[in-house]
Amino acid sequence: MNGMTSKPQTEQEITLSRRGFLSMPTPVVLMGAAAWLILLYMFAFYPAYPTTPGRTLLGWTWSACNSVNGFLHGRFVPLAFVVMAVMAWKKKRGLPLSPSMWGLASLSLGLLLYIVSIRTIQPRLALVGAPLVIVGLVHFSFGLRFAKAILFPAFFFWFTIPVPGLEAALTGNLQTLITKLCYEVGIFVGMDLTRVGSTISVAGSDLEISEGCSGIRSLMALVMIAAVYANYTQKELWKKAVLFPSSVPLAIIGNFGRIFTILVLSHFGMEDFAKETYHDWAGLLLFFPIALSGLYLVDYLLNFKQRRKKRVKRSTKVKEKSLKTVTTDQ
Repeated sequence: MNGMTSKPQTEQEITLSRRGFLSMPTPVVLMGAAAWLILLYMFAFYPAYPTTPGRTLLGWTWSACNSVNGFLHGRFVPLAFVVMAVMAWKKKRGLPLSPSMWGLASLSLGLLLYIVSIRTIQPRLALVGAPLVIVGLVHFSFGLRFAKAILFPAFFFWFTIPVPGLEAALTGNLQTLITKLCYEVGIFVGMDLTRVGSTISVAGSDLEISEGCSGIRSLMALVMIAAVYANYTQKELWKKAVLFPSSVPLAIIGNFGRIFTILVLSHFGMEDFAKETYHDWAGLLLFFPIALSGLYLVDYLLNFKQRRKKRVKRSTKVKEKSLKTVTTDQ
């Protein structure tokens, strides 16, 4: 194919890969299992932060990721991590294990951040170091190839870190941006509108674009989705780097579509329906379809040449099969 062939596995390597971690010496197995259990206790059960809500790192994270600060999505990250970790394991489980002491470097750095977080009562530092702990322990227990496979699921844990002031910084700007967009586009299409701050008056009624309508929660959810989508659909790093940040303007466009349609419905006299029923369902009916379609469009444009080549190959194969069929019939 590329002038290179992979080295075939020996019978011993195949046997070891099938037996997995249990194929290693008993002391190593016991040490690795003990390390995993100790870390689980440290992060989930040890009351490292007695003066904070939740006390344990897991408890603090659960309480810190809430609907008030816009980080409720963080509660779903551990489940996503488990799913992605299982996928990574299934993809690599046929490979022979090659434990490495180099994993202790990343593991030590992550544990150092955990200790510093306890001393300073800053659980966020422990969350910053959590991916390093996971990757380091996987590297130490199973090998570099398994550590590379777990990189994205591990660092996905950073979405559980509530950033102080992020919602306050983004909400106001997004609220102002959406209000201006709705007003300017409405005026452009001929609607009779007046705007005072974040309130737009239409057809004798006021539509206030509150902080909750700024789209910060939808933005955070879409950024998480975009991260997963980019990681599992794009091979080249530069394509991932383009697709992932595209979620921000797509979230703004999707939220604009949601708010603007509420404005349009109010303009046509359906104020009560627009502000109540439609407002509650517009996220599912409009925001996510627009945003997710936008992600797919960016993906399509990034891989247009590859998709075109595949279509050409398929059409060529179909023509060859049809020619063979005609030749056979004759």
